[in-house]
Amino acid sequence: MSELTLQQLAETYQDYFSVEHGISLNVRPLDRPLPSTDELAAAIPAPFLMASDVNSLNSSALRSLNRLGELAEELANYLQQQARKVDLLLHYVLRQQDDESTRYITQSYSGSGCCYLADSALSPLQVVEVKLFLDNNDGAVFCYGQVLSCEQVAEKWQIKVVFSCIREEDRELIVRASLHQQSKLLKQKAEQRQQHTSS
Repeated sequence: MSELTLQQLAETYQDYFSVEHGISLNVRPLDRPLPSTDELAAAIPAPFLMASDVNSLNSSALRSLNRLGELAEELANYLQQQARKVDLLLHYVLRQQDDESTRYITQSYSGSGCCYLADSALSPLQVVEVKLFLDNNDGAVFCYGQVLSCEQVAEKWQIKVVFSCIREEDRELIVRASLHQQSKLLKQKAEQRQQHTSS
């Protein structure tokens, strides 16, 4: 995976729809070139791989039930309860990977990258290790990125990072989570509008 220019990073950052929402992430600057996809695969901590496998197993198991007919609904409910237990356990294990010293909260995120506020600046093109912890037990993603921009906002620095070295299934996981969050926000806005018109 070769490092990108600022222009290429800026274009890549726009590739996916971005949702304004705060989720926890760890960002650690690296003093090295952007790792290769093989190095990424070797570096992903086991809990992140496990979370990815559990997510794909859950969705494929539920798809298979559609062919069973009447019993499918009861069986689906049972499997979803079991999956929920696994998710809770996995969520706990993933939280052990969350390093408080490098923890930030996103202002926005997408399949392309994220934006967050930090106390100290990072240089554009800086290579960083990113751990993204998605809401609602939707899993977590480990990837490498590059800093697109770093601008001072009051006493903080607003940093935009592009996910430059990420597994495709992890990018899809982030896209699904951002779309889910977007639909929740749209539903909330619709409910608020309804309350205003009825009052």
